[in-house]
This record gives sequence, C-alpha cells and structure tokens, in this order.
Amino acid sequence: MQLCGEHTYTSEDFSPSISIGNVPQLTVDLLITNLRLQRIGFLEDENVIPVAGASETGVAVAVEVYQSSDNEWTVIQQRAPVIKKKWRIFAQNLLTFIKESRFSKVILLSSADATRRMDFQLTGIPLRFLMTSSLPDNFSEKAVDLGLKVMEKIPKDRFESLNEYLGKKQDEADLPSIPGGGISKHLFFECQKEKIPLLMIICFAIEGDNTQDAFLLADYTNALLGLIPHQDTLTKCWKMPSSWAGLFGTPYDQSLYQ
Repeated sequence: MQLCGEHTYTSEDFSPSISIGNVPQLTVDLLITNLRLQRIGFLEDENVIPVAGASETGVAVAVEVYQSSDNEWTVIQQRAPVIKKKWRIFAQNLLTFIKESRFSKVILLSSADATRRMDFQLTGIPLRFLMTSSLPDNFSEKAVDLGLKVMEKIPKDRFESLNEYLGKKQDEADLPSIPGGGISKHLFFECQKEKIPLLMIICFAIEGDNTQDAFLLADYTNALLGLIPHQDTLTKCWKMPSSWAGLFGTPYDQSLYQ
C-alpha cells in the first residue's frame, strides 16, 4: 500500500471497514463534509478494486486520504471493496500504513448484521464498541456514560454456556463476532497484537437506506471524541454530503407507469 500525495503525521486516524449497509463509509462522508477536510492524496493498493468517479473535488478513487487543516485528524475513505480472498493482505497493508504513520490512536468504524443479534441485543442503542488494551480507560468510561455497551461475545456452540465462552484464552477466533463487518475483527486483533491504540465503534444495520444509521454513528463518534466542539452532539444537524444526492440513482419518469 502506497500513499500518493502529501502526508503530514497527525495525532489520530479514522478508517471505515467495508461492511453491511456501507454505514461506515456514509459516516466518513459526513465527517469529511462537516469537518471540512481536505483530500491530501490516495492510497494505492492492488488488492482493492480500482474505481473512479466524479466528486466535488474532481475525481474520486478507491481509497482516499483526507486531513484537517490543523493536521489533528486524518480520515481514510474507502469507496471500493477488496478483491475476493485478498482481504487479509489488504488488512496487513493497512496495518503497515497505520504503524508507519505513527498515529496516536485509530478509530475504526464498522457495522454488523442486525438480523444476527441475540435477544439481549435487541433493546437500547444499536451501537457497540471495542477497544484495544493500549487505549486509555477513559474512552471506555465515556462510552458507557453515553449508554454504549461493549460488543458481546456470543457462544458459537449452542451447548456452550456464555461463562465458559468468556473464560477462554483470547485469540482472533474468540473475539466477539461481527457478522457483515468486513476486515474489522481481523484488523482489531492485529492492532491488539501490535499494541496499537484502537477504538472500534460498531452499528447494527441491515441493507437499505442507511443514512439514518450513518447519522447515529456520526453522532456518537462526535460525542466520544469531541470532533465538533461546543455542540450538543446528539442533536446536531449534520450537513448532508452533496454526493448523497445520487445514492439511489436518478428519479424515474413517473409517466412511464401512467
């Protein structure tokens, strides 16, 4: 993975995981628009399907890198999926980029299949979080204060009790399942091994119009990190990205059905 463009080392990084409903990508669109981030380049990786399309700034490509004017935030926007069976290589390349950039912490946005929830996950805020042991405890405390819960571990064997499952030695297979979450679980595990401070925020979602899920995820991400200070973040009116005008294509000609 190679960064094409200027790069200034910054304190914190946002990355979306290509996952169900594209909620992380929509959330990153909101952050880019409302934080007025500038595109500083793009990441070139042969494991991502190459795409190009029109955008406000010219041409949008598969993996773009944005940065705030004060260099406090770097945001990666991935607009194309990874080639089938190449996701582990891509995740390793992304991990290498994160380590070389020396970010103080990484915020990984993800989503999980809402139809795969257990009964006890059906109530409350449809968000969960996970954090590596290298991240200060105050992030966990603040998340809990906001009403968020840690992503629960679900037994894979229906004859295995939850207590038995929780007592196992942790490896990637024993991390909480994130169905439909793309590389997020694997990247979290690798960052844990490398002692990289990472906070993952997960939104339960189903395929459809996921803009409201993106608003919710942006709200709580903002509340946790204070991206837009002096705002009541949970009632903030987000400016919609202009690119969302084409989310569902152009309107059909109604006269065709009269």
